[in-house]
Amino acid sequence: MTSQTQVIDLGYKPRRHQDLIHRSLRRFNVLVCHRRLGKTVLVINEITDKGLRCELHRPQYAYIAPTYAQAKRVAWEMLKEILQKIPGVKINESELRVDIPRPDRGDFVRIMLLSADNPGSLRGIYLDGVALDEYAECDPTIWGEVVRPALSDRKGWAIFIGTPKGANHFYDLYQKAVLLDSWFTCILRASETKIIDAEELESAKESMTEEEFDQEYECSFSAALVGAYYGKILNEIEAKGQICSVPYDRNAPVDTHWDLGIGDTNVIWFTQSIAREYHVIDYYEMASEGLDHYVKMLNNKGYLYREHNLPHDANSRELGTGKTRIETLTALKLPKERLNVVPKQALLDGIHAVRTILPNCFFDKVKCARGIEALKNYQRKWDAKNKIFLQKPLHNWASHGADAFRTFAMGVRPEAYRANHKTLPRQANIETLI
Repeated sequence: MTSQTQVIDLGYKPRRHQDLIHRSLRRFNVLVCHRRLGKTVLVINEITDKGLRCELHRPQYAYIAPTYAQAKRVAWEMLKEILQKIPGVKINESELRVDIPRPDRGDFVRIMLLSADNPGSLRGIYLDGVALDEYAECDPTIWGEVVRPALSDRKGWAIFIGTPKGANHFYDLYQKAVLLDSWFTCILRASETKIIDAEELESAKESMTEEEFDQEYECSFSAALVGAYYGKILNEIEAKGQICSVPYDRNAPVDTHWDLGIGDTNVIWFTQSIAREYHVIDYYEMASEGLDHYVKMLNNKGYLYREHNLPHDANSRELGTGKTRIETLTALKLPKERLNVVPKQALLDGIHAVRTILPNCFFDKVKCARGIEALKNYQRKWDAKNKIFLQKPLHNWASHGADAFRTFAMGVRPEAYRANHKTLPRQANIETLI
C-alpha cells in the first residue's frame, strides 16, 4: 500500500447468500434469482470492488439492463449512493456514467449503465467486466455479437442475473453453463433462501397465479412467460416435435413474409406449404441496412420464390425518396407481380390469426432459432400503475419477428397454397423468380 492509497468503506454488508455468491464467482456466471434477493445490489458492488482492484490501465465496466429506462430506474441511484464516499468521483447524469479516480495509479475506473435494446450501438467498446441484469428480457444477440468480443482482449468477466421468463435464451444459457467447469451457476429460490418470510410468500400466493408465483419466487423455467401471446401454443407444438429439422423442399415454392422498419430492424420469414402443413424453413433479421441488402440476401439463399408478402406500410411513400418501398423493391428487380401487400387489419385480429396458424407450423430449430425466441417472448405490455396487462404488445427486440410472422398469418391465401406447385418451371434463372 502506497502513501497515496486510501481505504474506503462503501458500507456494503452482503446477506449470507450474497456473500456466498461473491466468494464463488468465476470468470463467467449465471445467477437465477427470486425477486427481492438483492441481485442488483450484489452486481453493482461486485463491479465497484473489482474495478478498484483491477491491475489494468483505465478499467471499464458495464451494467446492462433490457432498456435504458430500466437501467436508470433500477441501478443509477444505487450506484451513485455506493460511490458517494469516494472522493473525486465524476458523475455524468446524461450518459449514466461514473469515473472513479485512482490517484495511486494515475488513471480512473469507468462504470457505465447501458441498455440491450440496440446491441449494435455498443459495438467497439472494451470491457473488463459486465453484469447483464434480467437477461431473460434482453435481446439475446447482445452476448455473442457484442459483449463477449468486448471482453476478449482484457479477459474480462461476466455475470448474467435474472428471474426466469419461460424456457428462453436465459434458460438455454443456464443449461449450457451448468455443463461447463469454467462457469459458476446457481438457482436461488425464495423457499430456500428464507429472505422473504413464509407469511409474505403465502400472501403472494393468494393474489398470483401458480405460474406467476413459480416463475417469480421459485425460479421456474417451465412456467410459460406471463403475458406471452404465443408461449403456450409454442410449448405445445414443441412437445409434439414440430420444432425440429425442416429441410428446404426443392419441389415446392418459398414464400417470404416481412416486417419493414424505417431506420429499424427488418425481418423476413421463409415458408413452404406442404400438404396441410406450413414448413417454416428460415428466418432473417438485420438492422440499419437498405432494401438492396435484403434483395441480395434473397438471391444468395438460392430458394425458388413464389410470393413476397409485405406489411401494409410498404405502399407508404418515404419522405426522403418520395418512393414507396414497393417501387424501390421493383427497381431492385423484385418482380412486382410477386409482391403482395397485406392490408392493414386490427392488431388483435392478427394475433388471433397467428394463434390459429401456429398448430399447423413446423419450424426449423436451427435456422429459425432467433425467430422462435421472438415469438416466445412476444408479450402484452404491463401497466405497473394499474397492475394489469394492456391490450397491446410490449415493444422490444421480440416485436419485429412477431410482426413479420403476423404478416404471414394475415397474408395466407388458402387457394394459393392449394395450387399445384409442379406448374413452376423445373429449370429457372433465380433472378427471374425472385
